Amino acid sequence: MRTQIYLCSRRALVNINELKYTGGAVGVGSSDYGLPARRQSQMHQHRCDHLQIRHHHHHISQRKLMPSSSARSKSSRLYSQPKSTPSSQPTLFDLPNLSHPSDFTQLANEAIRSCDAIRKDLAHSLQQSTTDNDSSTTIDMVQKARQTLHQLDDISNIVCTIIDAAELCRSVHASPQWRRGALDAFGILSEYIGSLNADDRLYLSLRRFVFQDDDGGTENGTDGGGSDEGGGLILAQLPPEYQRFAHAMRKEFERDGIHLSYTKREEARELNNVIVGLETMFTSNITEKTKHYAVQGEEMVGEVEKIVPRHILGQLVRGAPPTDNNGNNITLSSDALLTNTLLAHSPSPQLRKEVYLQSNTSLPENLSVLDSLIRHRHMHSTLLGYKSHAHRVLSDRMVGSPEVVAEFLDRMGERSKDVYKSEMKMMLEAKRYVEGDASGGIEPWDVPFYTTFIKAQRQHQRWQEDEEWDGVEPDESSSGYFTVENSIEGMKMMVHELFGITMKESAIPIEERWDVDTTHQSYSGDGSCVVKGSGLRKFEFHHEEGPLGVMYFDLHPREGKFVHAAHFTIRCGRVRDDDGNGQGQNNAVNNHQLPIVALVCNLSPSSSPDASPSKAILSHSEVETLYHEFGHGLHSLLSRTAFQHLSGTRAAMDFVETPSHLFETFARDASFLTRVLARHYVTGVPMTERRAKHLALSHSDFRGVEVQTQIVHSKFDQALFGENPCSPALGGYSSTDMFERLHREAGLPYATGTHWQSRFGHLVTYGAGYYGYLYAQTFAADIWSTCLASSSTTPTSASTVREGGMKVWKGMLIHGGAKDPKEMLVSVLGRDPSVESFFKGMS
Repeated sequence: MRTQIYLCSRRALVNINELKYTGGAVGVGSSDYGLPARRQSQMHQHRCDHLQIRHHHHHISQRKLMPSSSARSKSSRLYSQPKSTPSSQPTLFDLPNLSHPSDFTQLANEAIRSCDAIRKDLAHSLQQSTTDNDSSTTIDMVQKARQTLHQLDDISNIVCTIIDAAELCRSVHASPQWRRGALDAFGILSEYIGSLNADDRLYLSLRRFVFQDDDGGTENGTDGGGSDEGGGLILAQLPPEYQRFAHAMRKEFERDGIHLSYTKREEARELNNVIVGLETMFTSNITEKTKHYAVQGEEMVGEVEKIVPRHILGQLVRGAPPTDNNGNNITLSSDALLTNTLLAHSPSPQLRKEVYLQSNTSLPENLSVLDSLIRHRHMHSTLLGYKSHAHRVLSDRMVGSPEVVAEFLDRMGERSKDVYKSEMKMMLEAKRYVEGDASGGIEPWDVPFYTTFIKAQRQHQRWQEDEEWDGVEPDESSSGYFTVENSIEGMKMMVHELFGITMKESAIPIEERWDVDTTHQSYSGDGSCVVKGSGLRKFEFHHEEGPLGVMYFDLHPREGKFVHAAHFTIRCGRVRDDDGNGQGQNNAVNNHQLPIVALVCNLSPSSSPDASPSKAILSHSEVETLYHEFGHGLHSLLSRTAFQHLSGTRAAMDFVETPSHLFETFARDASFLTRVLARHYVTGVPMTERRAKHLALSHSDFRGVEVQTQIVHSKFDQALFGENPCSPALGGYSSTDMFERLHREAGLPYATGTHWQSRFGHLVTYGAGYYGYLYAQTFAADIWSTCLASSSTTPTSASTVREGGMKVWKGMLIHGGAKDPKEMLVSVLGRDPSVESFFKGMS
């Protein structure tokens, strides 16, 4: 899944029939339901939408900007700077006061009290502004506008710090007790966010003190507006980032219906409650439910064992019935890593078909959940005044509308269709050669195997055509050249060469770890756990200007951990030179909040059960995934914004994948491979230049198939949530019918009776926004070729590398979401972006 995900524990599972929209209430039949309100999750980011508290990845407030000394005291105690003295008590995620599972609910409730103090202060200011004779000077009004924006961001910061930590904990912690505690806190704050979204006093404060365009108070606290053109005098005197934050906040309030009547706001809120429950069910089913099935016959069992050693299979097929002692059957599961491995490497069409069909029919219960989700999202969006869920979602993206997305996808499809047709023809010929019969055409379970097969053939052909080839048959495989340790060493070198940043590993106290169940483990005399975890690591990032933040690496699978790759933000950064009360540099330390992020993957386990996780041998695609998530992490760590709400990956969702795709490219850059990334795990010998060059070239192999598949999935996503949504209850196609139709129209292989979309978690996390992956890839390819690509003929000097890196950092990454993405792209490229670099890399 490349990108930040929220998934929940078993406790969040709810019967779909127990979630009912009543027009005034939501009936939840089980008290075990942990998410009473608020939507959530993003496979790459999560928006904790209000304030729109964006729970993308989040933060911790250093200082609460409110006159009340008691409220300020509470919040500073909860959200102080990270502990720096050796005597400090270690805590989970190194966040203050998080030492026991029950602390999560306490912190959630304290966060609510702190936010309520800010809300009370804003309400008091509103009341005063309507009764006092206003003799404020322009300077006073500008200062009040700044303070109001800081207070709104503080609310977002307080809530997101706890809910983001809870989201990560419930998704990855080895302890069921910790996961339950995190889920409880997530539920409490989810419901509270719903009340924040409905608080018209927050919206009115923004309009009165920042935009100065309210009418002095209407019955509902708004005028039913939707216009943000007022308040020019004061707004124009704020810094550009403050103006962007103000406009973004107002649009987000209004996009969620704050300007509607109270009755309609309540209806929208309760519809959203249902949506939250459905999203939770969909992602929980993906995370928690694994299908086990038996493969029969000695030949089929032998095929499996040739590809996946038994001790690895045992790690991937947990809780399965035992294998037949006679070797006539073996139990497999719908585990993604196992499925993808068998599909890519098994020459047996019978085994591939069985694995594909079992995997893509493993979650039938999600079909009804998805249908209900589509309906309720459509009802919710139309109630808010949008034509569809897609129109609502895209209103704050770079594209602006579904029509622009459709045009983009059509253009990309037209440019890639000839390459796609050529690649499909090549696969058909390969199938005829291998199997002797290709009359049935290419089936979906054939695509992974024959793309892998033909890539290997092409690799061999490239060796033979290479002018340096000496006639000796080479070992063309890249197997054994990639390990976790080499990958991390490559990251260290990369950030140093590009940005002058050092990446230093730190020890992790047992209390700070989540890869071991500290509620059940025994401890040695010095307090350390005697049971080995799954390789959790922690790195601190420093620049000559000071510390940048912390990045955790949680890279290997374990029981209870979600199954994808993701970047989680535990705490967003923010930097303020002025706290809104004129105290400026005297409080610079309190106003400088360093980000904390986590990269979570499920990379291949070590080949030996007793080997260190850092010695695990990775596939090249796994290294690409790791560097992709690392790109998201750098985006979070290297941004420097005044508002955590605009920090790092909290940018437009169709732009936010740009840094991740950009840094993923290092994993296939021939120069980077030979210098540091690719070293054989036994000999330590670097990959040769020829091998690295051929590996880099292989990225373009079957790009046509890949792009056409992304286009179909993006069109499917748009169709589900468009003006005529794919819900039979609303008179539309079923999701399965639409999925088949789009595949048939594009000429992509499709297996009748399957429902791949039931495991497509992006429909929750990127609903109506999946096109953003492809959209961002075009930007990343352009930036790479313009700023970072090494020359094939002339070595790139260190100064040139640093110049390109700093252009990316200071022109793009540093701004997070505080600047228009189009302006950032022009700043980095020196021109408008182009798709030519993207298609240049397509064979």
